[in-house]
Order: sequence, then structure tokens, then C-alpha cells
Amino acid sequence: MSVETQRESLLNAPALLFMSAVVLIAFWILFPRQPAFRDPANLSAKDALSVAYLRVLVQSDPGNAPLRLSFVQVLTEAGMTDEAVLAMEPLQNAPESGLTYEIRLAELKLALQQLYRHPPRDVEASLRRRIGELVPLLLRLADNDKESNQVVLLAEQFGEPSVVAETFEQLAGMQNETRQTKSRWLAFAAKQRLAAAQPRAAAQNFCRAFTFERIARKKTELAKACLGAYLQAGVDREALKAAMQILSAYSSSNADAQLLLLAADVAQPMGDRDHALVWLEQASAHLPADQRLAERVVRLQVSMGLLSEGLARAPMLRASLIPGSERQRLLAHLYDWNGQPDEALALWLSFARHKADEEAETRAFALAQAKPDNEAIVQLLEAVMSRRKLTTTEADAYVKAGLAVAQPSRVEKQLRRHAERFGNPPPILNALVEVLVLQGKPDAALTLYEDMPEIQDGRQRLALARLYEEAGNTQKSFQLLLRDIDSPPPASAEEYWLLLAKVSTQLGQDAYAGQAYEKALALRPNDVEILENLQRLALRHHDEKKSERLARYGWERLKRIEDLQRLMRFSWKRRNWDELDQWLEVAEKLPSAAQARDYWYFQSMRRMAHGEQSAARGALQEILKLQAADPEVTEAMIWLLLAYEKIDRVLLDSVVAPYRAQTASQSTVNPALAEALAAAEQGLGRPVQAAAWFLRSLSTRAGDFLWILALADNMEWAGCPAHANYARFQALEMFASRQNSRIEVRYPSRLAEYFFGSKYLPPKREGTEDAKKQEELQSIRDQWGFGGKLDNADYFALRREVERLELSQWKDFAKAVRNRNEREVERQLALISDHLKRQPAAASHPDMLPLSIDDVDRANRWLAGEPEPNPSDLATELDICRETLTKIREFPVNSEPAKR
Repeated sequence: MSVETQRESLLNAPALLFMSAVVLIAFWILFPRQPAFRDPANLSAKDALSVAYLRVLVQSDPGNAPLRLSFVQVLTEAGMTDEAVLAMEPLQNAPESGLTYEIRLAELKLALQQLYRHPPRDVEASLRRRIGELVPLLLRLADNDKESNQVVLLAEQFGEPSVVAETFEQLAGMQNETRQTKSRWLAFAAKQRLAAAQPRAAAQNFCRAFTFERIARKKTELAKACLGAYLQAGVDREALKAAMQILSAYSSSNADAQLLLLAADVAQPMGDRDHALVWLEQASAHLPADQRLAERVVRLQVSMGLLSEGLARAPMLRASLIPGSERQRLLAHLYDWNGQPDEALALWLSFARHKADEEAETRAFALAQAKPDNEAIVQLLEAVMSRRKLTTTEADAYVKAGLAVAQPSRVEKQLRRHAERFGNPPPILNALVEVLVLQGKPDAALTLYEDMPEIQDGRQRLALARLYEEAGNTQKSFQLLLRDIDSPPPASAEEYWLLLAKVSTQLGQDAYAGQAYEKALALRPNDVEILENLQRLALRHHDEKKSERLARYGWERLKRIEDLQRLMRFSWKRRNWDELDQWLEVAEKLPSAAQARDYWYFQSMRRMAHGEQSAARGALQEILKLQAADPEVTEAMIWLLLAYEKIDRVLLDSVVAPYRAQTASQSTVNPALAEALAAAEQGLGRPVQAAAWFLRSLSTRAGDFLWILALADNMEWAGCPAHANYARFQALEMFASRQNSRIEVRYPSRLAEYFFGSKYLPPKREGTEDAKKQEELQSIRDQWGFGGKLDNADYFALRREVERLELSQWKDFAKAVRNRNEREVERQLALISDHLKRQPAAASHPDMLPLSIDDVDRANRWLAGEPEPNPSDLATELDICRETLTKIREFPVNSEPAKR
């Protein structure tokens, strides 16, 4: 039966009869709107008549528990605490019934009302003790959440929240309570722990409640409250473990987004970025349009090094990007670190243009330079110009980029404006000077320097010196640079020494140039240009020690074939053949040696020295491939090819061909090469072409007996037998007049020197054909007095004239000259002279020396027969022959032996 029904039952017949005459009529007349007699619950605590009415009713029926309960409730509400305490005493011992919950609730309210009046300490302690007993009792008596919440609301008004929390925790520990009830009590306890500023204990209670709760909605709310309390308390391993346990109860699809975010908030500070990322990505799947959440996911991925994964959300974040925001910085980093410079540059550039930020400016500048993107550099630095001074590097880059995309006048205008704004900083003025110089205005640049404050800084002096040098005032530049020669500006030391070296070289100040290049090489040890400049200075001053030192430096540090070739040349000059062979062996392993002329030069020399003719020939061919028609190499190659018994006519013709057009013109062909070309053309059976070279060779060979004999043979083959015989007669006169001495022709040292004389001959072996040839040549040399070394031309002529010089008549003539038998010598010369006067081209008489080739051939044969008549004379033969004979005759026959 409800309390209201019980209260209606109090109005029984005796009571109504007792009050019917007076009270009922009075209440009806005076208070028609307060039907207290109908429903005691409608009694108002402010209505004194209601209290009086209930007091009369209780006095009329003191054992009526429902009526007394209503009276206590009204008195408590009206603040009439003392009377309520007295009215409550009979109810405290009432037996268990359906009113037990409301009786204990009324007692709790009354005790709280007493506590609010600040009673004495002993009374307060008693009240608190009683309240502590009533609260758990009421919670056990509550039949539903409404009744429990009512108790909790009252309990929360009871002093210390921690005490109330302990009460709820104790209740939750009871074995005979349902899981739902335990969950509710633990939630109440957690709230009290929060009120008591004990978030960790609250979190633990929420988590315990979570394990007991069965309703999904409430379970999720408890999970959120648990993690929220842990976050309030400060995350630790316990909080992380709780988050993992809570989320293990959910699948990725049905987990609440806010719960996932709270779990991530717990895991991330604990360093468990893997779980945090998983939970954030699950939350992002529930909230796909949440850009803040997407940004958080990207930041976490970046921190974990998952750069490529972060790109997936970048387009969404770029859709609504605020320039200069931290989100823009994040995306710029993301694209930058993912190796996408174009996207990164666009973001960094936008950031730097809208906001002064050192990192954005630095990265945008670096990316624009690396690309390079001149337009981006100009946009960036023009934005920076309005905020701060440009650095030297930035100013230089602005000039370079600005001139590439804009007119020089615009760049000049921007730099002047920037200089005025920031007080003419030196880097800007230097950049402005560079722009003026590039526009061809060095005078305007100098004027700018004159308007500047006094130049005290070494770098400024360096810039001014460069300007003077560009304006053509080299001396002024040199003098300005000398002021800092003992202490050049550290930041521009390389530039200083290189400029000083350049200016000093122009002025012929080689000492300063050498010093400057040495300093520059120390700063730039791998600079080939500096090394080459030092080599040029060393060669100019004939300082071979320094040149060799530089060559060793270049080879040991840079492994340059050019320096290795220099080392070969120094070894060759010292005649240190072992060292030269070592350098050649090193060079053989270098691919670059195939294009190195000096390598093949010395290779051919050493191969010939070792008797390796084929290898030497191959090396010479390599040189001619690199440098066609090289005079020195051509000469050596001709003499080498002519040394073979069987001449390679195709190769010899290809070597001689480049010079055929030069025979009729003044050329750079030297006499030594002219001799070789004459011998080559003769060997190729081209006597007319050979005649031109023979003529040119007479500038040094006009008195060479053997060479004139070879020349005469060539004249005869060219169709000039008369001139040939006159040339032979001239040669015999030379031989007789110089008492068996021959002129030794000396040329500058060259490659051909390693390819003449005995070097052509193989090692002597007894009984071989080669040994016989060597003995034959040596015998001829002994008979004719050809001592010493024969050069290329004489050796060639000697081989050509073997048959003539071995004839008995010629040997007798040589013997007469050697024995100073002047009568016999003069007789022979007179016979030849008379013969030439009568018929110069005719066959020789038996009693005179055989002159023509045909004479020599018939003298070497038995039964040679009669010679054919030859009516040729000097007047009918070639002009080249006449010029040659005239040149021979110009040589003083009776001169003393000499060396030319």
C-alpha cells in the first residue's frame, strides 16, 4: 500500500467526529485552496496551519507511523528541527515495513538538517556517525535508480566526499549485490573521488564499474569517464593498461570516436605511439571530415617516421589551409621529407611570404636554389626584404635570380629601396654594385662606393678592388688588395687570393701572383685551374724544381694524367730511364692515358730503346691520331718506317700526305722534317716531290757528302741526269777539300734522335744476314772515314749509296784522299770536269769514277755492255734541279771542316 493511501486511511470516523464541528468548517472557510485533509503530501512547510493540522492528527493517533512520518517530513522541510527530532524518535524503533526506506530517508534529511546548524563537536560527530550508517542502509533499501540517486544527492551534501566514496566502495564489495548495482555504486564512488580531488581513485572506480556494467551505452560512458579521470590524474602505465583493456572489449567498427581519442591521449604521452596511431586512425574513420583529427594523425605519423603514409591525408588538409599556420608548416615538412620539392617549395614559400619565420625562409630558399626556381627566389626574397636585412648569400641569389626573370633596372630599384630602409648594409650595396657592373655601369658602381661610408671592412675593400679590376683600373685594384695581404678577410679568403693572383698576373707581378695562387691552392686543394696557373708561372721563370713539385702534388692528390706526363718529362730530362719506365707502367693502367700525347711520346721512345720496333711504331701512330701532322712525331715515324727492309708504303704515304701541299709554300716545316720528307717521298718512288724537300734541306745539308750523293740519285730519277752528275762532282770536291771530314748537323733535341743509326739494327749475331750487313756498313764507314754517330739523314744516305761507295774506283778515290795523294785526286776530278763539260749526262769513261746510277749498275756487273747515249744537258732539265745545283754550289768547297 502506498504512503498516500495510508495517509487517507488516517481520516477515520472517530477523528472526523472529533473535528467535524469546528476544525473542518474553519479550514473549509479559511483555506479552500489547500486540501490538506485530502492529501498530506500537499501540505506546505510555509503554512503554519498545515503544521498545526498534522500536529493535531499525530497527537490524536501517536502510533500511526505514516502520519508521523509525514509530520517529520513537513517539520524538517519547515526548518523546525527540534520538534522534528522529537517526532522522529518513535519511528526509529519502528519494525521493518514498506515505510522503512522513507523513514530512514527522513531521518537522513533530518540529520543533515541538524548538521547544517553547526552543532557542538560531540553532537556533530554523533550525527556524522549516524549519517554514515544511514547512507549505505538506504542504498541497500533503494529499489530503483531514482531512489538511489535521491540518496546519493543527499549523501553528496554530507561533508567529506572521500568518506562518501569509501562508503560506496564498501557497498560495491558486498558479495550479495548484483553486477548492475555494483556498477552503479562504483560510479557514485568515482564521482565522489573526483569531488575529493582524487582522480586516480576515481578512474579505478570507473574502470571497475565498466567491468560490471552490461548496458552498452552506460558501459561506453563509464569507459570515457575512466580514461578522462586518468588523464586528469596524469597518465602512467596503469592508465595505458586500462585503455588497452577497455578498447579490447570493442571492435574497430563499433568503438566510440571520443573513447578512441581519449585512449590515444593516454597512449601518446606514454610513448606507445603504435597504439595511439591505431586508435587515432580508427577515430578518424568514424570522423572522416574532422581536419583537426586528421592533422593529429599526420603529426603522429611524421613523428614515427611514417612519412609516405602521412601523404594520404595531405590533400584534405591542404583544402582549407591558412597561410602561416602550423598546419601549413606540417604539410611543408611532410612534402619536403617525402622528397617532393615542388609541393614543399610551394608551401614553404607561401608560409614565408605571409609570416616571418626563419625555418620557412631557410627551406624555401634552399629548395628554390636547388631546383633552381628563379621566380620563387625573387618572390621569397622580396617578401623578406620588407622584414629584415638580406644576408650576403641571399643578396647574391636575389641578383642572380632577379636578372634571370626581370629587368636589371627593377632589381636595381628593389636593392636601392632595401638599402635605404636598412641603412645601406654592405651585402646589399655589394649586390647593387654587381647589378650596376652587369649593366655595364662600372663608373656608377664606383660612384656608389664613393658615397658609402669609409671602407674599413676587408670584404668591402675586396669588392671595391674587384670593381676597379672590372673597370680596367688594374693598378688601383692591385694597390687596394695589397692592404690586406697579411690578413685577408676570412670569409672571402679564396676570392681574395684568386683576385690578387689575377690582377698580379695582369701587371706582371709574378711574385705576388705565385704567392696568391699558393694560398688559393691551400684553400682549394683540388682546383685544377689554380694548379695550372702555378705551372705556367714556374715555366715562365724556368723553375723546374717547383714545376716538378707541383706535378707530384697534382698526380698524388688529383691523379691527373697531365701531371703524370710532366713527371715523365722531368725523368726524361734527367735521363733517369728507370724512373721514366715506372711512370709509364703506372700510366698504362689509366683509361685517360689513351688520350695523353706525352705518354705515347715517351712510350715510343722507351719501346725503341728496348728494340721493340712494332710497339714504338704503334705508339707513334697513337700520337698522330691525337695530333695529326705533328712535325716531331712525323719525322720520327718516317725514319722508323724507312728502317724496315720492307717499307709499309700505305702508312708512310698517309704520314707524308698532310705535308705535300706545303712544299711550294713557305711553311713551318723545319729542316730536320724536310730531310725526312725528302727521304720518304724518294722511298715512295716520287722523286719530283722529293726534289722539293731535298732543296729545302740544303739550308743545313749543302756540305753533307752522303746527303748530296742521295740527292743526286733523286735528281737522276726525276729526269735530271746532267744536274745529278754535276751534284756528284760537287760532292767529290767537298770530300777531297775537307780532308775526309764531314759536317755534323745538329738540331734541337727531338724524338727522332732515338730512331737513327745503330738503333735500327738488330743485335749482332755471328753468321746471320743482319751481321753481314752491319759488317759491310762498318767497313764502308771505316774506308770513307765516316766516324762517330750517323744521324737519320746520313744513315739513310749511307744505305742508299752502299753500291756506289763499294766500287773499287770510288774506294781508290777515298784512299787517295785519305793518303793525301793530291795528284791522283786532282786527276780524277779533272777527268770528271772535262767529261761534264763535253756531255754531262753521258756514261762515264772507264778510267774515271762511275757517276750515274746506270754507271754504278754496269760497274757492278760482268759484261754490262755498251751504255745508251744520253744527250740531256743542264739547259733542258727541270727548274727544281737547276735551283738545287745552284744551292749546292753556293756552299764554299774549300772551307774548313765545321759543325752546323
